[in-house]
Amino acid sequence: MHPMPAAKQSAAPRARGLGFVALLALFLVALGLGAWWTAQSIVLQRTVSEGRTVADMAENVGRWASQYGGVHVRTTGAGTTIPGAFLTRSVYAGASGDAAVLQGLRSEDRASERGAMERMEAYHWKNPALIQREVADVIAASGSKSRYRLTARSVLNPNNAPGAFEREAMDAIDALPGNDAKRQLEYWSVKSGQLLYARAVMAQPSCLKCHGNAEAAPEFMRTNAQFNGGGGYGYVAGKPAGIISVSVPMPDTGSALSASLPPQAWVAIAVAVASGLALVVLALRRRR
Repeated sequence: MHPMPAAKQSAAPRARGLGFVALLALFLVALGLGAWWTAQSIVLQRTVSEGRTVADMAENVGRWASQYGGVHVRTTGAGTTIPGAFLTRSVYAGASGDAAVLQGLRSEDRASERGAMERMEAYHWKNPALIQREVADVIAASGSKSRYRLTARSVLNPNNAPGAFEREAMDAIDALPGNDAKRQLEYWSVKSGQLLYARAVMAQPSCLKCHGNAEAAPEFMRTNAQFNGGGGYGYVAGKPAGIISVSVPMPDTGSALSASLPPQAWVAIAVAVASGLALVVLALRRRR
Protein backbone atom coordinates (compact mmCIF):
# COMPACT_ATOMS: atom_id res chain seq x y z
CA MET A 1 0.00 0.00 0.00
CA HIS A 2 1.16 3.47 -0.80
CA PRO A 3 1.28 6.02 2.06
CA MET A 4 -1.33 8.87 1.91
CA PRO A 5 0.13 12.24 0.91
CA ALA A 6 0.76 14.61 3.79
CA ALA A 7 -1.68 17.18 2.39
CA LYS A 8 -4.51 14.66 2.40
CA GLN A 9 -3.55 13.43 5.86
CA SER A 10 -3.92 16.96 7.31
CA ALA A 11 -7.11 17.78 5.39
CA ALA A 12 -9.25 15.18 7.20
CA PRO A 13 -8.59 16.46 10.76
CA ARG A 14 -9.03 20.03 9.53
CA ALA A 15 -12.43 19.16 8.06
CA ARG A 16 -13.49 17.44 11.27
CA GLY A 17 -12.36 20.47 13.25
CA LEU A 18 -14.36 22.83 11.04
CA GLY A 19 -17.38 20.57 11.36
CA PHE A 20 -17.09 20.56 15.14
CA VAL A 21 -16.80 24.34 15.25
CA ALA A 22 -19.82 24.72 12.96
CA LEU A 23 -21.94 22.35 15.04
CA LEU A 24 -20.89 24.03 18.27
CA ALA A 25 -21.66 27.48 16.84
CA LEU A 26 -25.06 26.22 15.61
CA PHE A 27 -25.77 24.77 19.06
CA LEU A 28 -24.91 28.03 20.80
CA VAL A 29 -26.99 30.10 18.37
CA ALA A 30 -29.97 27.74 18.68
CA LEU A 31 -29.64 27.75 22.47
CA GLY A 32 -29.50 31.55 22.55
CA LEU A 33 -32.48 31.96 20.21
CA GLY A 34 -34.48 29.37 22.14
CA ALA A 35 -33.78 31.16 25.41
CA TRP A 36 -34.70 34.54 23.88
CA TRP A 37 -37.96 33.27 22.36
CA THR A 38 -38.83 31.58 25.65
CA ALA A 39 -38.24 34.86 27.47
CA GLN A 40 -40.44 36.69 24.95
CA SER A 41 -43.20 34.14 25.48
CA ILE A 42 -42.94 34.49 29.26
CA VAL A 43 -43.11 38.30 29.02
CA LEU A 44 -46.14 38.06 26.71
CA GLN A 45 -48.00 35.64 28.97
CA ARG A 46 -47.20 37.78 32.01
CA THR A 47 -48.59 40.86 30.25
CA VAL A 48 -51.68 38.96 29.10
CA SER A 49 -52.18 37.93 32.73
CA GLU A 50 -52.01 41.60 33.71
CA GLY A 51 -54.64 42.39 31.08
CA ARG A 52 -56.85 39.64 32.48
CA THR A 53 -56.46 41.09 35.97
CA VAL A 54 -57.61 44.53 34.78
CA ALA A 55 -60.57 42.92 32.99
CA ASP A 56 -61.40 40.95 36.17
CA MET A 57 -61.46 44.17 38.15
CA ALA A 58 -63.74 45.90 35.62
CA GLU A 59 -66.05 42.87 35.50
CA ASN A 60 -66.27 42.64 39.29
CA VAL A 61 -67.10 46.34 39.57
CA GLY A 62 -70.02 45.70 37.22
CA ARG A 63 -71.15 42.63 39.19
CA TRP A 64 -71.00 44.56 42.46
CA ALA A 65 -73.12 47.38 41.04
CA SER A 66 -75.55 44.96 39.33
CA GLN A 67 -76.50 43.26 42.60
CA TYR A 68 -77.90 46.61 43.76
CA GLY A 69 -79.36 47.63 40.41
CA GLY A 70 -76.86 50.46 40.22
CA VAL A 71 -75.84 53.07 42.78
CA HIS A 72 -77.42 56.33 43.93
CA VAL A 73 -75.05 59.19 44.72
CA ARG A 74 -76.43 61.54 47.39
CA THR A 75 -75.86 65.28 47.39
CA THR A 76 -77.26 67.94 49.73
CA GLY A 77 -77.98 71.59 49.11
CA ALA A 78 -79.06 73.32 45.93
CA GLY A 79 -75.54 74.57 45.20
CA THR A 80 -73.81 71.20 45.41
CA THR A 81 -71.75 70.15 42.40
CA ILE A 82 -73.48 67.55 40.25
CA PRO A 83 -71.64 64.19 40.68
CA GLY A 84 -70.73 63.57 37.07
CA ALA A 85 -73.00 61.80 34.61
CA PHE A 86 -76.16 60.11 35.87
CA LEU A 87 -79.33 58.60 34.46
CA THR A 88 -82.05 59.85 36.82
CA ARG A 89 -82.27 62.26 39.73
CA SER A 90 -84.73 62.29 42.59
CA VAL A 91 -84.99 65.32 44.90
CA TYR A 92 -86.33 65.21 48.47
CA ALA A 93 -86.87 67.72 51.24
CA GLY A 94 -84.26 67.29 53.95
CA ALA A 95 -86.49 67.90 56.99
CA SER A 96 -90.12 67.90 58.02
CA GLY A 97 -91.87 70.96 56.68
CA ASP A 98 -89.18 71.77 54.10
CA ALA A 99 -91.26 70.38 51.23
CA ALA A 100 -94.01 72.89 51.88
CA VAL A 101 -91.48 75.73 52.01
CA LEU A 102 -89.85 74.69 48.74
CA GLN A 103 -93.22 74.35 47.01
CA GLY A 104 -94.28 77.79 48.22
CA LEU A 105 -97.23 76.42 50.17
CA ARG A 106 -96.09 78.10 53.38
CA SER A 107 -95.19 81.72 53.87
CA GLU A 108 -91.71 81.78 55.37
CA ASP A 109 -88.94 84.31 55.56
CA ARG A 110 -85.87 84.12 53.32
CA ALA A 111 -83.76 82.51 56.05
CA SER A 112 -86.17 79.59 56.32
CA GLU A 113 -86.22 79.19 52.54
CA ARG A 114 -82.41 79.19 52.35
CA GLY A 115 -82.26 76.63 55.15
CA ALA A 116 -84.69 74.36 53.29
CA MET A 117 -82.58 74.65 50.13
CA GLU A 118 -79.42 73.74 52.03
CA ARG A 119 -81.10 70.66 53.52
CA MET A 120 -82.51 69.50 50.19
CA GLU A 121 -81.28 66.02 49.18
CA ALA A 122 -80.79 64.75 45.65
CA TYR A 123 -80.11 61.14 44.62
CA HIS A 124 -78.42 60.63 41.25
CA TRP A 125 -78.74 57.10 39.84
CA LYS A 126 -75.77 55.56 38.04
CA ASN A 127 -76.27 52.17 36.38
CA PRO A 128 -73.53 49.45 36.45
CA ALA A 129 -72.11 50.35 33.02
CA LEU A 130 -71.79 54.00 33.99
CA ILE A 131 -70.04 53.05 37.24
CA GLN A 132 -67.58 50.87 35.30
CA ARG A 133 -66.87 53.77 32.95
CA GLU A 134 -66.28 56.21 35.81
CA VAL A 135 -63.84 53.77 37.45
CA ALA A 136 -62.02 53.60 34.09
CA ASP A 137 -61.88 57.41 34.03
CA VAL A 138 -60.41 57.48 37.55
CA ILE A 139 -57.73 54.96 36.54
CA ALA A 140 -56.83 57.02 33.47
CA ALA A 141 -56.67 60.24 35.52
CA SER A 142 -54.39 58.55 38.06
CA GLY A 143 -51.65 58.19 35.45
CA SER A 144 -51.84 54.40 35.37
CA LYS A 145 -50.49 52.96 32.12
CA SER A 146 -53.06 50.16 32.18
CA ARG A 147 -56.46 51.29 30.90
CA TYR A 148 -59.82 49.74 30.11
CA ARG A 149 -63.11 50.67 28.51
CA LEU A 150 -66.39 48.97 27.65
CA THR A 151 -67.72 48.92 24.11
CA ALA A 152 -70.00 46.93 21.81
CA ARG A 153 -70.97 46.70 18.15
CA SER A 154 -73.79 49.15 18.78
CA VAL A 155 -73.85 51.58 21.68
CA LEU A 156 -76.18 53.99 23.40
CA ASN A 157 -73.44 56.54 24.03
CA PRO A 158 -71.46 57.48 20.88
CA ASN A 159 -68.37 58.04 23.06
CA ASN A 160 -68.28 54.28 23.69
CA ALA A 161 -68.14 53.32 20.00
CA PRO A 162 -65.55 50.60 19.22
CA GLY A 163 -62.18 51.28 17.60
CA ALA A 164 -60.32 49.20 15.01
CA PHE A 165 -58.84 46.71 17.49
CA GLU A 166 -62.12 46.34 19.32
CA ARG A 167 -64.00 45.53 16.12
CA GLU A 168 -61.24 43.04 15.27
CA ALA A 169 -61.56 41.49 18.74
CA MET A 170 -65.35 41.16 18.51
CA ASP A 171 -65.05 39.47 15.12
CA ALA A 172 -62.50 37.02 16.54
CA ILE A 173 -64.56 36.31 19.67
CA ASP A 174 -67.74 35.77 17.65
CA ALA A 175 -65.86 33.18 15.56
CA LEU A 176 -64.81 31.14 18.62
CA PRO A 177 -66.65 27.84 19.18
CA GLY A 178 -68.81 27.51 22.26
CA ASN A 179 -69.70 31.20 22.33
CA ASP A 180 -71.58 31.17 25.64
CA ALA A 181 -71.23 31.96 29.32
CA LYS A 182 -69.59 28.61 30.13
CA ARG A 183 -66.15 29.68 28.98
CA GLN A 184 -64.04 32.82 28.99
CA LEU A 185 -64.00 34.37 25.53
CA GLU A 186 -60.94 36.52 24.96
CA TYR A 187 -58.63 37.86 22.30
CA TRP A 188 -55.38 39.83 22.37
CA SER A 189 -52.84 41.39 20.06
CA VAL A 190 -49.59 43.34 20.41
CA LYS A 191 -49.54 46.65 18.55
CA SER A 192 -47.23 49.65 18.85
CA GLY A 193 -45.72 48.48 22.13
CA GLN A 194 -49.11 47.81 23.73
CA LEU A 195 -50.80 44.56 24.67
CA LEU A 196 -54.42 45.00 23.59
CA TYR A 197 -56.68 42.56 25.39
CA ALA A 198 -60.42 42.03 24.98
CA ARG A 199 -62.89 39.86 26.89
CA ALA A 200 -66.53 39.25 26.08
CA VAL A 201 -69.03 40.71 28.55
CA MET A 202 -72.05 38.49 29.10
CA ALA A 203 -75.40 40.24 29.44
CA GLN A 204 -76.99 39.80 32.88
CA PRO A 205 -80.76 39.82 33.48
CA SER A 206 -80.38 43.22 35.15
CA CYS A 207 -78.95 44.61 31.89
CA LEU A 208 -82.19 43.97 30.02
CA LYS A 209 -84.00 46.74 31.90
CA CYS A 210 -82.16 49.29 29.77
CA HIS A 211 -80.78 47.19 26.91
CA GLY A 212 -83.53 44.70 26.09
CA ASN A 213 -85.39 46.70 23.46
CA ALA A 214 -85.89 50.40 22.78
CA GLU A 215 -89.66 50.33 23.34
CA ALA A 216 -89.31 48.91 26.86
CA ALA A 217 -86.31 51.06 27.86
CA PRO A 218 -86.81 53.75 30.52
CA GLU A 219 -88.10 57.02 29.12
CA PHE A 220 -85.00 58.96 30.19
CA MET A 221 -82.90 56.73 27.91
CA ARG A 222 -85.22 57.20 24.96
CA THR A 223 -85.38 60.97 25.33
CA ASN A 224 -81.88 61.87 26.60
CA ALA A 225 -79.63 63.20 23.81
CA GLN A 226 -76.65 61.53 25.48
CA PHE A 227 -78.01 58.14 24.38
CA ASN A 228 -78.38 58.77 20.67
CA GLY A 229 -75.69 56.35 19.55
CA GLY A 230 -78.17 54.44 17.43
CA GLY A 231 -77.85 51.11 19.26
CA GLY A 232 -77.28 49.46 22.58
CA TYR A 233 -80.40 47.29 22.50
CA GLY A 234 -81.16 43.65 21.79
CA TYR A 235 -79.17 42.14 24.66
CA VAL A 236 -79.86 38.50 25.53
CA ALA A 237 -79.12 37.25 29.05
CA GLY A 238 -76.15 34.86 29.08
CA LYS A 239 -74.95 35.93 25.64
CA PRO A 240 -72.07 38.31 24.75
CA ALA A 241 -73.25 41.90 24.76
CA GLY A 242 -69.91 43.64 24.19
CA ILE A 243 -66.33 43.55 25.40
CA ILE A 244 -64.03 44.91 28.06
CA SER A 245 -61.11 46.39 26.12
CA VAL A 246 -57.82 46.64 28.02
CA SER A 247 -54.56 48.34 27.06
CA VAL A 248 -51.36 47.36 28.92
CA PRO A 249 -47.78 48.47 28.05
CA MET A 250 -45.79 45.61 26.55
CA PRO A 251 -42.42 45.45 28.36
CA ASP A 252 -39.20 45.19 26.38
CA THR A 253 -37.92 41.62 26.69
CA GLY A 254 -34.37 42.67 27.56
CA SER A 255 -35.52 45.14 30.19
CA ALA A 256 -37.94 42.60 31.66
CA LEU A 257 -35.16 40.01 31.91
CA SER A 258 -32.71 42.39 33.53
CA ALA A 259 -35.33 43.43 36.07
CA SER A 260 -36.58 39.95 36.93
CA LEU A 261 -33.55 37.64 36.81
CA PRO A 262 -31.63 37.29 40.10
CA PRO A 263 -27.84 37.82 40.16
CA GLN A 264 -27.24 34.06 40.38
CA ALA A 265 -29.02 33.56 37.05
CA TRP A 266 -26.84 36.21 35.37
CA VAL A 267 -23.71 34.50 36.75
CA ALA A 268 -24.89 31.15 35.36
CA ILE A 269 -25.58 32.72 31.94
CA ALA A 270 -22.16 34.39 31.91
CA VAL A 271 -20.44 31.09 32.77
CA ALA A 272 -22.36 29.28 30.03
CA VAL A 273 -21.45 31.91 27.41
CA ALA A 274 -17.80 31.96 28.48
CA SER A 275 -17.64 28.15 28.37
CA GLY A 276 -19.11 28.10 24.87
CA LEU A 277 -16.64 30.69 23.61
CA ALA A 278 -13.76 28.78 25.24
CA LEU A 279 -14.81 25.61 23.43
CA VAL A 280 -14.89 27.45 20.09
CA VAL A 281 -11.41 28.93 20.69
CA LEU A 282 -10.04 25.57 21.77
CA ALA A 283 -11.46 23.87 18.71
CA LEU A 284 -9.96 26.50 16.42
CA ARG A 285 -6.52 26.14 18.02
CA ARG A 286 -6.55 22.37 17.70
CA ARG A 287 -7.48 22.71 14.02
CA ARG A 288 -4.24 24.59 13.28
